[in-house]
Amino acid sequence: MKLDNVLAEIEQEEQEVLFQEAFQVNDLDSAAEAQRRIAWFEDKKKEIEEITKSQIEPFQKRIDKIKSWGEESKQEFIQKQTYYSNLLEQFMKQQIAEQVLNGKKPKKTISLPYGKIALKKQQPEFLKDESTLLNYAEQSGFVKIEKKTDWASIKSSCIVVGDKLYDQNGEEVPGVTVVEREEKFELKLDC
Repeated sequence: MKLDNVLAEIEQEEQEVLFQEAFQVNDLDSAAEAQRRIAWFEDKKKEIEEITKSQIEPFQKRIDKIKSWGEESKQEFIQKQTYYSNLLEQFMKQQIAEQVLNGKKPKKTISLPYGKIALKKQQPEFLKDESTLLNYAEQSGFVKIEKKTDWASIKSSCIVVGDKLYDQNGEEVPGVTVVEREEKFELKLDC
């Protein structure tokens, strides 16, 4: 038998044993074994991720190429669309100018077989210099002041006793209840 086949067989047997055993952690040796198994599962997950990436890569290159082709192919039509949109905009502005010249109230929407064209008034854009504007706002009373608790400073200057927080003077800090939590389990693998 080839070495690769033997290793694959051992790995297969190990995998079957891992899932069939009712495993318990009750000493350092079994804890180390549990950690070894977790590391093995982690390696298997990484192996699957690498295979997945390598299998997707050639398709992703094709997808990117097709998307690029699509974008390039659309450019001709985007340019033509822009050209005709500009012609319609000029036509609309000309129609409004003629209506105003004839003393009529301008009609800013025209219905056509494939939809409507319209000129709509927009809100102005405001270009702001924030520092100059802030100076004006402070002088004119247009500044918002946001109050916020400095929790880090409070916590570092106080002590916990039971479920209460006390300041340096021994006074209870109102509005705070201390809830002890269980220790959080953490697993670190050195792989």
